[in-house]
Amino acid sequence: MNAKNLIIHIGHRNADASLLQNTLFASQSILEQQRIYFPAFASKNEAGYALGSCYEAPDEPSHWDLIKEDIAKRRFENVIVSNPSFLRDLTVQSAQRFEAQTNNIADQKTVVAYLRPPGAHFLSLIQQRLRQAKELAPPSRTRVKERIQPLSQVWSGKISLRVFDEQNLSHGNIVDDFFLREVPQARTSQLSRTNPLAKPPLSTEAMALLIDRMHGRLDERLDPASLVKQIIRLDAMLPDPTQPTLHASVLQTLNNWAAPDLAWLREKQGIKFQEVKYRQIDADDVDMGLIHFIDMAQIAPVNADRKHALYKRARRLARLPRRVQDWIAAR
Repeated sequence: MNAKNLIIHIGHRNADASLLQNTLFASQSILEQQRIYFPAFASKNEAGYALGSCYEAPDEPSHWDLIKEDIAKRRFENVIVSNPSFLRDLTVQSAQRFEAQTNNIADQKTVVAYLRPPGAHFLSLIQQRLRQAKELAPPSRTRVKERIQPLSQVWSGKISLRVFDEQNLSHGNIVDDFFLREVPQARTSQLSRTNPLAKPPLSTEAMALLIDRMHGRLDERLDPASLVKQIIRLDAMLPDPTQPTLHASVLQTLNNWAAPDLAWLREKQGIKFQEVKYRQIDADDVDMGLIHFIDMAQIAPVNADRKHALYKRARRLARLPRRVQDWIAAR
């Protein structure tokens, strides 16, 4: 016996995928009462199962096999799978296997993805990598097309792409938008809404310091991990943070950089971002100095006084033994 609908969210953490998944985890029993199945093991993915790959343990059932078994036993009508790595895993090869493996689970199947415009994606990507102390790298000019086009060529179900924007989302959040669009019969008032506990965005001052550290412009005698940790922790405590807002010239360069993606999304998928001025896009006019920036002030306003104060405090604490830093942070 098949379910009626299989809805697969291939979201990115930069588009509130974690908020949706946390709500699904917290609401698992409530959803089951509504005959909606959320197989948590497919989202936790502790076995490291890669999208569309040949299962590494052939004598053991894959995620999709387990889902089929549960549907047959418990007669669910709707199945929701949400995994933040699925979008990244999509290739020509994996898309074909993904299509085959998700057949015979439900009468209809849908892939759902929420997308940010180039500028917002660029900023969120920088914030993510700086928090992880990873080197910065510009996104591909065709980052969405590279993932979605292979799927669109083989997928027998529906592909639902959404613009991730609070003004566009139903009730201004991804949870309500997802359910109202994809599972409208769900009683969303009964969901266990988890506290988003979203980390506040890094200020441009903190971002500037973290980039300075990468380029050797800060005190290199300090333990890098301690310094990064103190900059991020103290940034949330120091008043008057400058919220990241890209200069107009940077936004234009990012739109020009992403021109191939923007054109494909508009022409083939009907996706248009309100913030993007499509008539001003010139794919050949890209300032590579901004794409590969080395100073935060190149791309966004930075309060020099606050940056100096933040560094002074972070440097003082980063000099202390790790156990003392941990004791201060726990107070």
